[in-house]
Amino acid sequence: MSPNPSRSPSSSPSEGAAAEPNISLATTLSDSKQSFTAKYEAARLYIDSLAKPVGSLGTLEDWGARMAALQQTTTPNADSAACLIFAADHGVAKDTSEGGRKCSAYPQIVSRKVLEALDHGIAGASVLSKCNNVELRVIDVGLVDGPVSYEWSGNTVRLATSMIHGGTKNFCTGNALTEEQVKMCIDVGREETTKLMDEMGGANVIMFGEVGIGNTTTAAALIAALTGVDVATVCGSGASVTRDGINDEIVARKIDIVKEALDFHSNASSLNGNPMQALGAVGGAEICSMVGGMLEASKHDVAILVDGFIVTTAAMIACMIDPTVSRLLLFSTKSTEKGQVIAITTITEIATANSIPVQTKPALDMGLRMGEASGCITSVPLLRSACATISSLATLNDVMCLEMGK
Repeated sequence: MSPNPSRSPSSSPSEGAAAEPNISLATTLSDSKQSFTAKYEAARLYIDSLAKPVGSLGTLEDWGARMAALQQTTTPNADSAACLIFAADHGVAKDTSEGGRKCSAYPQIVSRKVLEALDHGIAGASVLSKCNNVELRVIDVGLVDGPVSYEWSGNTVRLATSMIHGGTKNFCTGNALTEEQVKMCIDVGREETTKLMDEMGGANVIMFGEVGIGNTTTAAALIAALTGVDVATVCGSGASVTRDGINDEIVARKIDIVKEALDFHSNASSLNGNPMQALGAVGGAEICSMVGGMLEASKHDVAILVDGFIVTTAAMIACMIDPTVSRLLLFSTKSTEKGQVIAITTITEIATANSIPVQTKPALDMGLRMGEASGCITSVPLLRSACATISSLATLNDVMCLEMGK
């Protein structure tokens, strides 16, 4: 007996009875008139019929149903996995002697050094993508120049066709980006996403990652500006120099910096719910590019494995621009940054308001906080397991009809 859902009725051990729900599901999934929600719910009903207690595979069931609905097939897969990392520096992270606020425990030059390691294939994302068979590209959309001239190889790391030279401005004393720069970075995200998928001959899941000292401060400022929550509820330690990731001094400094930024932007209340304006006021080039990439992925019905705090912030903004993006999102990892919960809650509210199935909680809770898409790359085997479950697991009816010795 083959338990594959795509089997024909004649191959079923019960003369076609077990295959009927598969035929029904396949019909629903391939029907262009059916909404994503209808396809997702049909896939969930089919998963309920599999040989296991209903709901017992938890997040794998949600992921499997989303992949089936997006790919419009009873046998979805995540074999072609892409990861696109955008890198940029932030004016607020510059040293105070350079007009910044030194919001991070690490100096700004670390951003460029991480990209150099990625270009040599020895950084965290390099190692994780290789062992999980993920195609990796890294795009410099606005790093500060280093002390020594270095040209990216163009293989893994390359310059964006358009970029913010020298990074963003300090958002405590002005807008981080102009309106034109925001649009440009979003377009870069769209273009690079399309380019990577074309280079791969298509992708069925994409991951976005980021590199940029100070971008947890930027993400916190964006969430506070867009949702109106208390600044203290979104600021965490970011890139810490301690094993436990806790740095109270840095947290206090970030809270002061974000408050200063929102006070400077006296029209901060108008940023609430206005993603494009907020990106200009307190955003980052790499966050804008991730937003653009997610909008492009939505155009192609490609699932997105969402990384931690900063990527979740970009996902929230993408959903504010286009609520249908929420149907693509698979939350891979719980961030140590408390602001992620607020971003996920906002995404959930957007999905609910648009009758899109609400995502399950992040799959991993391992204290991951490295960035570089490390959490979502690590979750790829889980997504492949989710696809295998809906594609190949027998139905309860299949199992009950088994005859010993056959």
